[in-house]
Amino acid sequence: MNLREEAAAIEDELIALRRELHRIPEIGLELPKTQAAVLAALDGLPLEITTGEGLSSVTAVLHGGGPGPVVLLRGDMDALPVAEESDADYVSGHDGVMHACGHDLHTAGLVGAARLLSAHRAELAGDVVFMFQPGEEGFDGAGHMIA
Repeated sequence: MNLREEAAAIEDELIALRRELHRIPEIGLELPKTQAAVLAALDGLPLEITTGEGLSSVTAVLHGGGPGPVVLLRGDMDALPVAEESDADYVSGHDGVMHACGHDLHTAGLVGAARLLSAHRAELAGDVVFMFQPGEEGFDGAGHMIA
């Protein structure tokens, strides 16, 4: 199976994850429900996982099969204080908060990258860091992650 076929094989799971995240939008640096969903989605993968102190971040390191560079892939996880007006079956469950900016998609996509690259880690030269960042929308999430 090639990489495109592998991606297609996990498409339904990633759509379900994106919709789950869309239902539970959280604002700022404390995203406990989002963090829990990310950790559950990464469970069982050969990743070195750490969570933030003082913020609900997740950092997962995939060690490749040989020496090489370190690559960082980042996805933001927070939502916006926007009321959702939709009749989708996965509409936000939090009044006045929604993923109007696509961070639910960023997070699900990053989980997908972690799954696909984990399946090929022996072929990777170097490491991949998957950074799931809260607080991108006005809370200096990147600054907190760097600190």
